[in-house]
Amino acid sequence: MKYQEACSCCGNKVTCYSHHLNTALVKALRQLVDRYETSLTPTNLQRDLDLTKNQYNNFQKLQYFGLVSRTPKGWFPTPVGIGFIRGDIRVWDKVATLSNVALDSTHQAWKTATQLPVLVSVYDIDRESWKKKEEYREEKSSQERFDW
Repeated sequence: MKYQEACSCCGNKVTCYSHHLNTALVKALRQLVDRYETSLTPTNLQRDLDLTKNQYNNFQKLQYFGLVSRTPKGWFPTPVGIGFIRGDIRVWDKVATLSNVALDSTHQAWKTATQLPVLVSVYDIDRESWKKKEEYREEKSSQERFDW
């Protein structure tokens, strides 16, 4: 993608960047979703997840896809992120950002892209991260059993 704009404040050039949803990001999202579904609390990436250096450094990109949200208390998966990991929702495999803001599909920067984004499921990117219905049934039934 080769697109630049002049900053409205200072006139400097601002460059558009593209980001791709990949296996490492999806595996990191799976960890966040799994932890959230058991604790329902915000997540500290360093303390609560077992991320590689690559996953940790690029985790914030998941915000551009609408899959995670960051608050002062920590990270949360969005409903879209949870649905994506469950295999219920498809998301774009590529996003473009300008000044750290994701651009919509109608932005003129997309005219300079060599490949347009396509909708993908978690299964298309990483079959291991896809939570099958059987896993959810098993998790739910194990949560209902109490050993008092």
